Amino acid sequence: MKKFTANLFFIFLAACPAAAAEDVVLKAMSDEMQRTVQKLQMDSLDKPYFASYYVMDSTESSISAVFGSLRDDTAYISRNAAVDLRVGTMAFDSSGYIGQDFNGYKPGSDPLNEEDGYDALRFSLWSLTDEVYKKALEKYSQKKAYRNKKNITELYGDLSAEKPESYFSDRESPEPYDPAAWREKIKELSAVFRAYPKVQGSQVSFDRALRTVRFVNSEGTRYRYWWDKVSMDVRATVQDRTGLRIADEKKFAWRSLAAVPPLKELAAEIETFARNMSYMVDSSTAEVYLGPVLFEDQAAAEFLNQLFVRNISFARTPWADREEWVHYYIDSGELTKKLNMRVLPAFMQVSDNPLADSYAGVQLNGSYPVDNEGVRPAPLELVKNGKLTGFYMGRGPVKEFRNSNGHGRGFYNEFSSPRPGNVFFSANPDKRAAPATLKKELLRLAAENGLDYALLVRRLDTEDQKKSEDLLAGPVLAYKVSVKDGSETVLGGAEWTGVTFRALRDILLVSDADYVYNYYQPGPFLYNRGYVPASIIAPGALLVQEMELKPTDSKPDRQPYLPHPYFAK
Repeated sequence: MKKFTANLFFIFLAACPAAAAEDVVLKAMSDEMQRTVQKLQMDSLDKPYFASYYVMDSTESSISAVFGSLRDDTAYISRNAAVDLRVGTMAFDSSGYIGQDFNGYKPGSDPLNEEDGYDALRFSLWSLTDEVYKKALEKYSQKKAYRNKKNITELYGDLSAEKPESYFSDRESPEPYDPAAWREKIKELSAVFRAYPKVQGSQVSFDRALRTVRFVNSEGTRYRYWWDKVSMDVRATVQDRTGLRIADEKKFAWRSLAAVPPLKELAAEIETFARNMSYMVDSSTAEVYLGPVLFEDQAAAEFLNQLFVRNISFARTPWADREEWVHYYIDSGELTKKLNMRVLPAFMQVSDNPLADSYAGVQLNGSYPVDNEGVRPAPLELVKNGKLTGFYMGRGPVKEFRNSNGHGRGFYNEFSSPRPGNVFFSANPDKRAAPATLKKELLRLAAENGLDYALLVRRLDTEDQKKSEDLLAGPVLAYKVSVKDGSETVLGGAEWTGVTFRALRDILLVSDADYVYNYYQPGPFLYNRGYVPASIIAPGALLVQEMELKPTDSKPDRQPYLPHPYFAK
């Protein structure tokens, strides 16, 4: 990785690496792959039967500000390679085995030269391939011993047969980007918190990355395409009356600078976020609640993401010497075991289409032309009339499906695994209603259950913040809604208890307006977690028949001895 301030030559190389008539990087990858296939073999040991090279070029800029002042302003370019090399056969190979080394369960990866020097690139790929080959031989031997020790006979293969693909797409030129202007914007947005003395800490961060990815494998697949990441994170912390520390983060994700809303709209969003954080300081103390829950906007999308989308991802679980390690460190798609069973209400359907670029004028984060493993995606049906009809697949076969559906995705530091693109949730018209109707039904159900209030959730913690043993992260912004008059009171310090997949089937009614949620899905391995862009397009509100809430187990801290210096003037 190389930092820079004004090296426009390198910036242009990273952003538009295929501008020259010949792509030197792709040529180096292809030539070294050919040599690997033809000549790589150690003594009389097994030759690799499959290999792939994945290279990502990235030009990144990051700006952060606190309370109206610049905190960070960095820019750098990088080029990273990942090598997946397998010994054995497609039926049984060296992949998918952890052993006892969780830190080592990842593809071989290394930085490459940022300049397009053919010989230097060949050298780096050769060196990395040699290292990965030696490890693959060890893993293959260990995996065979593990299979015999555990007497594992039910095997479905380790690599599916897919037709070779070729795909090439190049950006003509990067979007205009003025770092000085963005510094001022981020400083101005962070200054919004100057009006909120109850917020103890805050920060606004902006990131922009221009990426080009290349891929070649030993089967003849080759691709090159580009994608951009533009994101903004707004973080804040408060303490409620008891001293309980509450932190939240509002994340924005776009595919281009052109999709970023005007500064005035962003400021209004941050204003709302800061105001809601302030409300939590004087929030009502949580108590045990068992009754209907209405999820709105981000909370509705995260509810579907954490309970459904994540659990039809990661269909295969690697082998490890100690099973408890696998369950603790690795997510596995629990709902993939329920194929052809009802997982959602009968009035809901779900599909995934990575080829869709936008919805209702909003660019979709989860669009991609070919997955990390070189398989082209197509529209995929996941749920029909509430029953699970499919789930995400990469090239790792499972009992139910033996081929990829183009959803093998990951960052360069992690093995590709089955993950979402653009997930579309729809519902029958008779089960869609206006927000006011949903709230009215929420209160009716609460009254029917003899409750004084109902629960409304507008923000859930994100999936990478939830406890490993939980299915659903706790509410960050929740309200008690009075059955008597419909008034809302902020509820603090609460978490779910006893959440199961039944909550998905207990959805009674959804809103008549859709909500587009662009986000980054974390990978399954806590030790080397990568993130991939994804989108959920779903009803903007969900009414769930019954869920249980309890006061949080987190312990409060002491309040600061002195007030915030800015507000103590």
